[in-house]
Amino acid sequence: MENVNITQKVVAKYDGGRLKLYVDGAMIGEVIETSQGLQHHMNSGYIFDNEQIFQAQNEGWNEVTSFIEDSWH
Repeated sequence: MENVNITQKVVAKYDGGRLKLYVDGAMIGEVIETSQGLQHHMNSGYIFDNEQIFQAQNEGWNEVTSFIEDSWH
């Protein structure tokens, strides 16, 4: 697994006391302020570490592993 830094792509929207985090329109997590400080809750596949946000990707994530044959001709 490779972690890709996507911090610059993240958009935050404040909603109901929570800061919701989005990438390409999909919610990836949220930040909640509690009495213990800021709590980060990230969806599966996303990591908050050292004030940056990463997306976990397989090392061969851009390799084609399957295809669909075009039979519409």
